[in-house]
Amino acid sequence: AVTGTPESTAPATTAVPAVSPQTDEATLANNARVIAVNRGQGPFRILYVSGRPNWEFKFLNRALMSDEQLQLVGLIRVAKREPKFDFRGRAGETSNPLFRGFGNQAAEDVQGYDQPVLVRLNTRDEIELRAGFPRTAEDLFGYHAVILDDLEAEFFAPEQALLLQRFVSERGGGFLMLGGMECFQEGKYVRTPIGDMLPVYLDREAQATAPLGPVHLQLAREGWLQAWARLRDNEGDERARIDGMPTFDVVNRVRALKPGASVIASVRDEKGEELPALAVQRFGRGRTATLMIGDLWKWGMKDAASRLDMEKAWRQLARWLVADVPNRVDCAVETVAADANGAVRVQVRVRDEKFQPVDDAVVVIDVEPVVFAGTEGAMVPTIRLEAEPALSEPGLYQVTYVPRQTGGYKVVASVKNPAGADLGRAEAGWSTDLAAEEFRSLTPNVALLEDLARKTGGEVISAVDLEKFAKRLPQLRAPVMETWSYPAWHTPLLFGFALACLLAEWGLRRWKGMP
Repeated sequence: AVTGTPESTAPATTAVPAVSPQTDEATLANNARVIAVNRGQGPFRILYVSGRPNWEFKFLNRALMSDEQLQLVGLIRVAKREPKFDFRGRAGETSNPLFRGFGNQAAEDVQGYDQPVLVRLNTRDEIELRAGFPRTAEDLFGYHAVILDDLEAEFFAPEQALLLQRFVSERGGGFLMLGGMECFQEGKYVRTPIGDMLPVYLDREAQATAPLGPVHLQLAREGWLQAWARLRDNEGDERARIDGMPTFDVVNRVRALKPGASVIASVRDEKGEELPALAVQRFGRGRTATLMIGDLWKWGMKDAASRLDMEKAWRQLARWLVADVPNRVDCAVETVAADANGAVRVQVRVRDEKFQPVDDAVVVIDVEPVVFAGTEGAMVPTIRLEAEPALSEPGLYQVTYVPRQTGGYKVVASVKNPAGADLGRAEAGWSTDLAAEEFRSLTPNVALLEDLARKTGGEVISAVDLEKFAKRLPQLRAPVMETWSYPAWHTPLLFGFALACLLAEWGLRRWKGMP
């Protein structure tokens, strides 16, 4: 049985069925283990930006709505901005004469006609994205991933494009560009900050941009190795599923992959020409991906089973985008190497709204024992510790904890600034079972025993020599160590030294004529 909390990282217990007492098994101590299961700390927020309403957003939004760990926030442009004109109307008129007779126009609405019309969907409140795509790191870095679709590069101001690149490289966010009509080369992303972080080269000759026609999707070699790219649990069913997918008509051509990028899926036309369809790569602290197919929505229009498969594929791709994205406060647990007591080191990384390290935070860690073998239902107290800043990395706080009992542990890290304001909290968990580690193998560790005997002045005795060793015990010298203490002031040597210092001082004062 596995138990745990859906919204946090908490240890869970798993048990192997006990064997019959009549078995010849040497020990039953290694038949039960306590493990920690990471159930996620969502919801992870994904910003979807599109240049027009399309089918992809419909299916993507529907797929992610059924996942409580993912939240899709939409920013969709329904009308492009119009050219800005200098209308000359009546004397003293400052508003647009085309709207004359419709009442007084506010000063902030006078120039509004030359701005794009954007629709916000699934926002947290009425303020989020009210000014369009974020222009500050505090606003953009609150998301975990960004998806672009059907949007040209001119939509972004130069500082916005650089901010989006920083979102991936510095903040560690995920980025995905879909194959809409105005993406990739058609959207003029060549030699732009956004195009530079894509896993594919966009510059290519114009004659090579002719449409391929109907193409078939297939997994590449790297795609077969990635669990998030597959929808079935065995190769035969996965190949049958891929063969039953519909053909696609819109594919964005790219010149080549960049060094370090991987092809997850590709498309092949009837003539045998093959092009990448889904490519990924690491970029700085984050990861980027490109989906070159522009009409993937046709997959969900085939039948109900295909629609469920497409929704599952969208969820797996979205979870891959946000899988390794850091939060402002992250908590991790690692085992201290070469520690026989099973000590663990709890590490907490703290960042501000711009995801810069925070060095003056106050980090309090609560260690809560979750479950112990044989103590179900018993009240076990929570232990509170205070983490100290690490010297090796800015913004890193750590503390070492030595568990005293076998079982699972849950760690809750609460972070505050020097003024006492909350900066965030994070959770982690681990399990410890020293007996299971010891009984995992019943073969004697002769090398370890010989090392202990050499360091302690003993020796390793085999079973056949045990009787001879027992006869030699009266002749063996057994060193006995006794610890005792006494006041150092009561020793004659120290008393004489103090008396000599006193006489030397008195003699110097008399010699120099000092009082």
